[in-house]
Amino acid sequence: MREVQSFFLLPAVIAAVVFDLKKDRIPNWLILYGLAAGWSFQLIKEQILGVFLFFGGAGIPILAGAFIYYFRMIGAGDIKLLAVAGGFMGPGEVIFCMASSLFAGGILAMLLLLKRRNLQERIFYFFHYIREQKRTGEWKPYITEKDQSGRMHFSIAILAGILLYVGGVY
Repeated sequence: MREVQSFFLLPAVIAAVVFDLKKDRIPNWLILYGLAAGWSFQLIKEQILGVFLFFGGAGIPILAGAFIYYFRMIGAGDIKLLAVAGGFMGPGEVIFCMASSLFAGGILAMLLLLKRRNLQERIFYFFHYIREQKRTGEWKPYITEKDQSGRMHFSIAILAGILLYVGGVY
């Protein structure tokens, strides 16, 4: 059944990565396709239990990602893409997907820091951000439009996490 799941999940995620790289956003119509496909997959596979698996799997990334989205440390499209994966996988496996995506994202971030040669700049930026939050108490997004040196396409890390799932690692 994982092959059927992968047949519908992988093209949606790959398309999301392409849109993210080209346009810096993942279109909502693609997310809706992925959610509808995940819903259908769960209903066909598990009947009525599939509804609960779908909502549990799609809901966990939204709840878990809300905090880091609030500070704009991750994009809404990335959280929605994880929700699509969760809709297909269910609540148990989406937690592993999120963890492996975070791990892949850490590796990707380190590679980008090395390529951009801005580790010191990013460390200073982070501590300045924390200091300003404490000093003013005002909410400000972590990454702004002007701050492109800290941007990363997390959809690539999500794809890596999903590929680990498709490959049977978890």
